[in-house]
Amino acid sequence: MDEEMPHIEVRAIHVNDAPALHALDYNFETDRIYTLCVQNRLMQDSDDAGGNDRPVFAFELLEKQVDPPIYKNLREGEETLAAMEEKIRGVEGGYVALADGEVAGAILLRVEEWRSVTLIQDIIVGHQYRRYGVGSLLLNCAADWARKCDCWAIILETQNINYPAIQFYLRNGLEVWSINPHFYPPGPSAHEVAISMGKRLSTSNDGN
Repeated sequence: MDEEMPHIEVRAIHVNDAPALHALDYNFETDRIYTLCVQNRLMQDSDDAGGNDRPVFAFELLEKQVDPPIYKNLREGEETLAAMEEKIRGVEGGYVALADGEVAGAILLRVEEWRSVTLIQDIIVGHQYRRYGVGSLLLNCAADWARKCDCWAIILETQNINYPAIQFYLRNGLEVWSINPHFYPPGPSAHEVAISMGKRLSTSNDGN
């Protein structure tokens, strides 16, 4: 018999949600990643720039299988309940998703004023709830919140090794907007490539 679909609802996040969120397992394991291939060709002379359509700079994300699979602990630096509480207090908005009344995930939001975009600071979905559309529902809530804040886009940052997340964001209409291979400081994540993804939002001003 198929597993019964839980009732999913969403409400505004509160710091009191920290214990339930801290208890969720939202780490990931993947046997696929993206590797960054960079082509950087020096122009030899001005004539070469004329009728030549070959790329001077090219950046490609190539899908690659890895064996053994990569396991990523997303709690690094945030292992304590106090750290989760501090994260929730530090955002301007956010939502929690409830599955049959139990906390299943959350999304944390803040506005980057100078760009008028909403930054998804974190999105968390427990492993056992990832088949029920919880993440997509939270992204929709983030888009609605962004529009109310007069933002023209939602943006987030992920990593080249988080293949499942990138696939999820692509399915939900986000696109790769920038790639930075030197984003993370020296340490265990220094080799990872930061991938900025975003989604332009339709607003009431689009037709003006």
